[in-house]
Amino acid sequence: MKRLLISAAEPSGDQLGADLVRDLSKRGPVEAYGLAGPKMRAAGVEPIARMEDVCAMGLVEVFGRLPTILRAQRALKTSLHRQPDAVVLIDAPDLHLPLGAAARKQGLKTIGWVSPQVWAWRPSRVKTIGQSFDHLMCLFDFEPPLYANLDARWTGHPVIDRLAPRKQVDPGLIGLTPGSRKQETDRMWPVFLAVARLIKEEHPDHRFRMVSPVPHLDVPSWIDRGDTIEDLAESSAVLTKSGTVTLELAVMGVPQVVAHRVHPMTHWLGQRLVHGIRHIAMPNILAGTQVIPEFVQDLNPALLATALKGLPEHQTVDLSALGEAGVVGRTADHVDQWMGLA
Repeated sequence: MKRLLISAAEPSGDQLGADLVRDLSKRGPVEAYGLAGPKMRAAGVEPIARMEDVCAMGLVEVFGRLPTILRAQRALKTSLHRQPDAVVLIDAPDLHLPLGAAARKQGLKTIGWVSPQVWAWRPSRVKTIGQSFDHLMCLFDFEPPLYANLDARWTGHPVIDRLAPRKQVDPGLIGLTPGSRKQETDRMWPVFLAVARLIKEEHPDHRFRMVSPVPHLDVPSWIDRGDTIEDLAESSAVLTKSGTVTLELAVMGVPQVVAHRVHPMTHWLGQRLVHGIRHIAMPNILAGTQVIPEFVQDLNPALLATALKGLPEHQTVDLSALGEAGVVGRTADHVDQWMGLA
């Protein structure tokens, strides 16, 4: 039986980890353990620590969970004594780069999945990343050439595997995706709800559907709750926060408006640390121009409502950087091979 230490610190990474473990398990018995969210745990990963306890978005927000994050990091380092055949660390470079370096010092095969955004900020991390990983699997086609000191491979973005272009549109349905973390929804949901109310006042026949895994949100009865992003595939428009969800909507061909707000200090620091990137929505970053309307920090519900109502039926988004279908299988092929060579 092959043994795998796998770690993900936020929801999109939890999805990646679950997909990978399921694919590897089809090839033979796998004992997987690590920092795991609900999807990884459902896929059979033994939780050394829980993703929900360490998940935080933003530089300032991380400080509030720092003791828990450090405990999780210590637990993961301690678990290296179980001598896994490979260590797979998904995104979250500040958490995972030190762990990767510790694993390599013990002679363990160490694999990063999801390149840190060195093309946006802290490019000096390229050297540190090379010291932390034996291999790095990248989501976007432009990332491997950034790593001359590392075996970096473009496997593609798994969102291509999970979702397909929609087949029909419901012109009266508006989607809302305020986030997958409580701290996000605390900040975003009041704004999203205000936007929905403005549109409903002008168009009483419109219907609204919200998708978020965060429980206990104050959702009025006239807004449905969907379970997954696919429940918004037929929407005429979606108001969304920034993140992987923007790519999910783009893959399905759903027009969207992006609204994003973080702690003021996080925003201030970001403006000074991030260079050469003018957008926050990944489809806009890939395009190098604004193909999707995006609003940051100063979120005026009236302006957001106007932007939603003014969306075209189709937003043209170039997704070639995400690769072709079969991403999880290609990724699992690499990991399976490297585990066999450990």
